[in-house]
Amino acid sequence: FIDTEAFTGSGFLIKDGYVVTNAHVVYPFNAARIVFPNGEEYLDIPVKHLDLIADLAIMGPITTTLPPVTLAANADLVIGRDVYLVGYPGEVDAFPQPTISRGLVSRKRDWPAMQLSYLQTDAKIAGGQSGGVLVDEQGQVVGISGNSFADQEFGLAMSVASAMDRVQRLLAGETLPGSDKRPVL
Repeated sequence: FIDTEAFTGSGFLIKDGYVVTNAHVVYPFNAARIVFPNGEEYLDIPVKHLDLIADLAIMGPITTTLPPVTLAANADLVIGRDVYLVGYPGEVDAFPQPTISRGLVSRKRDWPAMQLSYLQTDAKIAGGQSGGVLVDEQGQVVGISGNSFADQEFGLAMSVASAMDRVQRLLAGETLPGSDKRPVL
């Protein structure tokens, strides 16, 4: 659970103690509060990188004994495959539990100019679920929720392959179009 002065959203823990979410969840703030489902709370965790093109933010690092999420080694999902969206929609509790909704992969979409891929799903993405994970039947992360087209009743989740490529490049110090290294607090 990601909590800023103005917005709430979802995120997930990756290796080395970093938390990934959508940029629109934390922008324009330089830090946010993070709460894990077990009640662990971290205050004023810095936003290390923003990627406004891909709508990604990297926060941390934090020191925790919690394991990072498992990323799907091959996120080449078959159209019609079940997926599950995990996040914190419309959250008002200070120490919430995540929700889960089921849907299916209805289409794959690509943005060749930015080398980004998306999974279209009918799993409902509501406010607060931005930055949450789309997982397969084994609980492996295949996508990151971010765009909802409520009037069309579908959402788009960036493929984990696209997202993690950009995350790893940012953490390695590479400057990408639309990226912004945040000031150290």
